Amino acid sequence: MRIKKENIEILSRNQIEELALSPFPPNTALISVRDTDKAAPKLKNKPMWHLQLVFDDISSDETEDYKEQEYTLFSEQTAQQIAYFVICHKDTTERIICQCEYGQSRSAAIAAALLEFFYKSGIEIFADDRYFPNKLVFRLTLQALIKRG
Repeated sequence: MRIKKENIEILSRNQIEELALSPFPPNTALISVRDTDKAAPKLKNKPMWHLQLVFDDISSDETEDYKEQEYTLFSEQTAQQIAYFVICHKDTTERIICQCEYGQSRSAAIAAALLEFFYKSGIEIFADDRYFPNKLVFRLTLQALIKRG
């Protein structure tokens, strides 16, 4: 595995759009999450590998609050997409960027799952006051990584 712990990053939409104004370093993978009602981030330059996902930042215990609205809940299938993407590229990727709208919840949960899977240190993200990892995203992603890894 070539991915170093410090090379698993969490970014917001604004940060990834700014970063993409310049070419990405070689062997960069981007896991990009957007809301169902938003367009994908505008990337002037593209990373070597890019997984684009669309789901809303709610967890299964919050669905009652959203009955009147349409939403897309994170699913086992989406978690499997992430696991497949990461496992396929883990030997060639040197940097994984996890990005969502604000860089605090969904991307933080994915990064925490990756850190837990590879380094048993996902708790570092949960302990960091900058982040509020979505627990459903974390749990299903980690389970999918364990099954696939």
